[in-house]
Amino acid sequence: MTPPRPPFPGTESLDPARIFSGPGYQAPPVRTDGVATAALLCAILSFIPLLGLVAAGLGAWALRRLRRSYGTGRTLARLAIVVGATASALQLWFLVGLIAVRG
Repeated sequence: MTPPRPPFPGTESLDPARIFSGPGYQAPPVRTDGVATAALLCAILSFIPLLGLVAAGLGAWALRRLRRSYGTGRTLARLAIVVGATASALQLWFLVGLIAVRG
């Protein structure tokens, strides 16, 4: 005998005893994607060389993961892509300018 399917898609990992335990319906906790959070953290630290590229890559990966899930974090991932790409472009611009001045 197979276990019963959850009534709504995206509720497979939720515990019904926890949600329906109190008076009335208890809303499930919001799940922010961990990769999107890591991407934003790398974007904040993107003043470290090459970490901006890591932030942009993690942000793109998080957006792909969030396309297939019911989690949150799309804004975090988009912000990480923008900040990471901008920081990488500025670092590259500074490096090329430094080489041009010395050369």
